[in-house]
Order: sequence, then C-alpha cells, then structure tokens
Amino acid sequence: MKIKDLMLRDITSVMPDCKLVDLIKILSRHKITGVPVVNKNQEMVGFISQHDLIKAILPNYLEIIDSCSIFSEFIQLSKKLKECAQHKVEEFMNKKVITIDDEDNEVRAAELLIRNKIQRLPVVKQNKLVGIVTLTDICRILLETEDSSS
Repeated sequence: MKIKDLMLRDITSVMPDCKLVDLIKILSRHKITGVPVVNKNQEMVGFISQHDLIKAILPNYLEIIDSCSIFSEFIQLSKKLKECAQHKVEEFMNKKVITIDDEDNEVRAAELLIRNKIQRLPVVKQNKLVGIVTLTDICRILLETEDSSS
C-alpha cells in the first residue's frame, strides 16, 4: 500500500519564525509531540519535538532525570523555558529530517519509524509536505488488511 493512501493529510505544521510559546500551545491544543517546520512554499525545513526542545534548552536534563536532583532540574527547565519563550523555532528545530515519499510503502515507513526511533514521519511529494504517517497508522492498516482477508 502506498503511503499516500494511509497518511494523515490534515497536518499541523509551523513556520521557522514561530515563537516557542506559540509552539507549546499548538502541541498542547493538538495533543501531539512534534510538528514539521515548513517555509512559505510548504517545503520541509525542519522538525521540532518536545524532546528536541528540552534537549536544546537543558542538554543534561534527560540524563539527570533518574537522579535525586530531579526537582531542582525541573525548576531549572521551567526557568529556561520562560527565558526562551519568545525565541524562534528555527533556533531549536532539527534540520536533518527523516521523511518518506508519498509513493513509498508502509514497510519502508515502518522501517524508518522503528529504526530511527521517531514518532511522526513527514510525508513529502517533490520536497513539499503533504502528510504525516505514524506507526499507529501503519498498524491500523495492517489490522484492517488482515480483517478483510479473513
């Protein structure tokens, strides 16, 4: 099955000049963990996730999470987030984005998602963002396909 037949087409994305405070509101409102970053031509220029943001603002936060000082690190993260609230997404986004072409298949998408340990895989057509696919989307299609063949 081609990715274009199973991808989510109604996607949320942001521009590189989106402020972090607005990004957090968007992620929260849509209950998602990350979004593609596109230019005015809808071309992929990056991807920003909660993990990218935390890692950029407080690089050792994820390493310290198991330590006894989690409370003080959490306070530090909160403080730094407030300091960076007006900064632009382009300062924190991942510019090396893993994407998939809309003509590829679900096996390739599953491989990219699993191998790269990512949650959301942007779908592109001629370098323009046209959708998003997740492992959940692929599992849903596999179950539907199995149900129809039984």
